[in-house]
Amino acid sequence: MNTMMAASPPASSGVRGTTEADIAQYVADTESIDGLVAGGYLAGHDGRLIAQQLRAPQLRRAVTHSVCHTVQPDVDNFYQEDGEPDADWQRRRAITVRDHCTVCPVRAACAELALRDDDTVGIRGGLAPEKLHRRLLAETKRLDRSRAEDERAAEEQQARIAVAAEVQRLAGQYMGNSVSADRREKNRQQISEAVQRRDELFSARRRTAGWTAAA
Repeated sequence: MNTMMAASPPASSGVRGTTEADIAQYVADTESIDGLVAGGYLAGHDGRLIAQQLRAPQLRRAVTHSVCHTVQPDVDNFYQEDGEPDADWQRRRAITVRDHCTVCPVRAACAELALRDDDTVGIRGGLAPEKLHRRLLAETKRLDRSRAEDERAAEEQQARIAVAAEVQRLAGQYMGNSVSADRREKNRQQISEAVQRRDELFSARRRTAGWTAAA
């Protein structure tokens, strides 16, 4: 069984002295996305820094805690209606941001996920489309790196799933007593090799996530 090391949150009042490595380590040491949400660490400026260190599945997990998911407001509130005057839309948009986004505990994660998905339509994380578009342009290189990391993490997850399934398949391959000793020995070796690959992949995952073995 594994546990995760306790962590202290990055100093919210000292963003200038908080490095990207500090944020990444904090995210790695935090027990769960739910813990980040409960601690209020995915809203505000520090929330933006933390959200940037999360992988896409973690961001999607976070937005399940959003006001949009819990209250389920009318989605039309986040879009300008056909023919709606800009002035009317801007007033309505300000009300929408006030009532839904400003109080949302995961607005930073919501905005980051929109940027990763290149989705600048409507309001995301309290940001209007023009602000999302500006951030998309300003953070192109950073977002490209994040998307590459998302893809790498997804590939590693698929590899862990595949090798775990292979261990199960091999373990159930020869169950009867009629199987020859040679086949049993070959099967045993295959299982041992598959278990080693599985353990190596899961150990790499634990190191990346900052997990340590339980005492």
